[in-house]
Amino acid sequence: MIQAALIALIRDGETTMFIDPYGAVCFARQLVWGQDALHQWLDGREPVNEFDTDCEAGAVIDYDAQALLWFNENDEVDQPRSQQLLDTLIAEAWPGFEILYADSMCDLQIAAGDSISHASAQRLRVVDDDVDPLEFRSETLDEESPHCEEFDPDDENECFAWVTILDDDQTVQHRLIGEITSDVVRNEDDPLSRLKSLPAYDVPAERNVCEAVLFDVPARRIDLWGRREIRSVAGEMASYWPDWDVQCIDADGYQHQCRISGPAGTPMTSAQALGPLVPILLMTERIDPAMMLGELGKSFKGLMAKLVGLVTVLVCLPFVVFALITGNWKTGGITIGVIVALVVIGFKLVEAKWRRGFAATMRDVGSDLAGPDADQPSVAGPQDPRQRREQLDRLLARAGLPSIADIEPHFESDFSAAIS
Repeated sequence: MIQAALIALIRDGETTMFIDPYGAVCFARQLVWGQDALHQWLDGREPVNEFDTDCEAGAVIDYDAQALLWFNENDEVDQPRSQQLLDTLIAEAWPGFEILYADSMCDLQIAAGDSISHASAQRLRVVDDDVDPLEFRSETLDEESPHCEEFDPDDENECFAWVTILDDDQTVQHRLIGEITSDVVRNEDDPLSRLKSLPAYDVPAERNVCEAVLFDVPARRIDLWGRREIRSVAGEMASYWPDWDVQCIDADGYQHQCRISGPAGTPMTSAQALGPLVPILLMTERIDPAMMLGELGKSFKGLMAKLVGLVTVLVCLPFVVFALITGNWKTGGITIGVIVALVVIGFKLVEAKWRRGFAATMRDVGSDLAGPDADQPSVAGPQDPRQRREQLDRLLARAGLPSIADIEPHFESDFSAAIS
């Protein structure tokens, strides 16, 4: 479902808020071009008076504290390295600003009502204590155990949590589970022994790892890295493993875990990690219900054409068999030709009727979307594809990352038409 995004600007203690009705999808497209582009995009939009709690993404930009706090319930990319590089690009686009990622929209709501500030320990005062970082995690390893023998580390689409245990005798053991479960975080029922009882694996490729934990038993140290939510998990884990030093590795977690465990592993290159992200940043289309309906309509039409073709072949098959057996190809050919002609005519009539109905639906959706901001550009940054590509290339270069030309071989094919 496509949801709204909220942007709050704080200057001199005053907060001004804006809503993008369908902006939660690919929200990073609004941030990665910097503050001038964002303000140009917001210019002319009508501010709102209340924080919309139904939003699924947003940002609070505090010019008094020089801090940017943002959140997206459905992140643009879900691979940890890709998320880290997205953060790098946003930080490069906002020089002088501290870039912070929230745990929930509740954090943004708190920050929008009061300027972002820091305690001496550099922990955000805006964190909502009612948010449970373990709410959506599997409760026990017992829930994960049946799946642990089914993982295929050679499948590039497989994703799992990588567990490494460095024991007192300096032996290293690797395990794969679906995710770091709540009972491991809470140190319940001797989790290290239960993890060791799971099937052993070699070091997985970085592309397959969504999160990871390293237990260094001799040093009494726990290192975690992974997707954004791992930071709050690390904070929770620190309170349940009091005799251990729990650390969250913010960058190069995969290389860190490989160094300690021995093998070099299979790290991702920056170009590979940016492959799913760059096409999203280059897109300028408004992603709203009308667009989604249009794509669904195309897919549905293609599916129906294939189904009708298959049914036509099945109907004609007996007449082909009849012609082969009797040698009467004239009668069989005429019959097949008549069937095909009737099917084509019928399909075209149904398609025409369906197209008229679908067009009416699209007009209704379009009228529902019309509003004071309907004529505004759908995204921040350059709208011309060539200028957008050139500016993103410059941003990548400033961040010390590969060019779009080097990243392009790793684009997902589905995005090719969207950014051409």
